[in-house]
Amino acid sequence: MNTEPISIDGVAGPIVVTTNALLGNPKVTVGGVSAPRSGRRQYTLPATDGSSVEATVRIAFADPYPTVEVSGVRHRTGPSIPVMLRVLAPLPLLLIAIGGALGGLVGALGLWANLHVARIQAGSAAKAMGMVGVSVVSYLLLIAVAVGIRAAISPS
Repeated sequence: MNTEPISIDGVAGPIVVTTNALLGNPKVTVGGVSAPRSGRRQYTLPATDGSSVEATVRIAFADPYPTVEVSGVRHRTGPSIPVMLRVLAPLPLLLIAIGGALGGLVGALGLWANLHVARIQAGSAAKAMGMVGVSVVSYLLLIAVAVGIRAAISPS
């Protein structure tokens, strides 16, 4: 998922962060050019004066928008997410408790879908209903796959 470009004083161009919702490996570009990684989630960004500045990308759990920290100041790459949505987004991960590894896989896909729902242009109520729908579909998918596997391996 790409963030909208943000401008930070002292950085030579708009910053875009690309994240993988499941793995969380961010990539940073400044003015369309990839910024070199200088550590875990740390990047060297070109400065307006020709030098460089260090930036850290922070990804909060169940928040689809990472923050970029430059010179001790955190800059959000998207709007703030209401607490209700941050609680609903990881709801499919509860499938791990009832479905083990298969539940974890389906739950991770549900979390990924919910993070996409959190980024759509809609009101919080619509996003919440979408996340609940994704969670219900995740639970039904786990049941369907489990029943299918059981039917495939059990004798007639």
